[in-house]
Amino acid sequence: VGLNASTGYDATQYFYSLPSNRIELWFLLESQRFLHPIFREFYKERDVVQEENRMRVESSPQGKLLQDFLATAFEAHPYRNPPGGWPSDVANLRVKDAQAFYAKYYAPANIVMAIVGDVNPGEARRLAEHYFDPLPKRPLPPLLHTMEPPQPGPKTAIVDSPSQPLLVIGYKRPDQQDKDDPVFDIASEILSGGRTGLLYRSLVQQKQVALEVEAADTFPDGKYPDLFLFFVAPALGHTVDEAHKALDDVLESFKAQKVDAQTLMRVKTKARAEVIRRLDNNAGLASLLTANYAAYGDWRKLFTSLDDLNKVTAEDVQRVAQKYFVTPSRTVAYTAAPRDGAAQAGGVAEGGRQ
Repeated sequence: VGLNASTGYDATQYFYSLPSNRIELWFLLESQRFLHPIFREFYKERDVVQEENRMRVESSPQGKLLQDFLATAFEAHPYRNPPGGWPSDVANLRVKDAQAFYAKYYAPANIVMAIVGDVNPGEARRLAEHYFDPLPKRPLPPLLHTMEPPQPGPKTAIVDSPSQPLLVIGYKRPDQQDKDDPVFDIASEILSGGRTGLLYRSLVQQKQVALEVEAADTFPDGKYPDLFLFFVAPALGHTVDEAHKALDDVLESFKAQKVDAQTLMRVKTKARAEVIRRLDNNAGLASLLTANYAAYGDWRKLFTSLDDLNKVTAEDVQRVAQKYFVTPSRTVAYTAAPRDGAAQAGGVAEGGRQ
């Protein structure tokens, strides 16, 4: 038996693993938690969240960099806020705040559940109706109306840190429901698909200006418009500027030349294989089913997404790269050694814009 939970930018996930002959016990216990929640360990867990922030952000150059990067990239949308909350807000949370949050967001219609394993679907449905039907009906929480305004120009954030330099670059992109979402996935594989990716071959193997380079097709989550992310760790003796220029050179070439058919086929095969690989275990399948239902309103999207990847053309990849990898929508953040009199951290846009 195992249980855990995590909170991301778009949702909170709960994970359970238990013998199939104990499924009714799980329904009983979980339904009682939803019907009669007791926050007896609230302050203990609040301390845990604060300690995690100190470990993952305050004591981590990469964590601090990503936090300041998002706070700079997003001017209005909640993606600018860390999912664990700002330290001063967390420190002032009380039990009544958790109770109010629960009442607002833990409505039955706002919950997606997936049960995977050696279970009888009819019996699982019967148990769900029996144990969860008593949950009081409540309206869905209000929709998020705060949309990020168009970015007027490139932004830069500099984080003072004595650690090895790190560079993060993000370009604004539409949400995961956009028709071009699978194109971003393929573009990410072409650019950063391991040692065969364009970025690794250029920055790490050929120019040797980076120790590590990665791309993420959506960051931080994807339910709302977010970012196509690049992360670079410059090699010893090389600067952030050198690594940035080398990455820009790859992107300009990527936009100018269509990917060849052989590379596109290889990348599609790899992307499909990675999706299928996540279906090999119950935890991965359950996670993907709930994520797709929450994002698209249909768990079947998990399987149709494989067809969507296969339909991506070289023209699609070039079109999306030319449309979205543009300077005005770019946010750059990097760590730099502290200088005398320098501010400790912050975001300053290129051209002097704060």
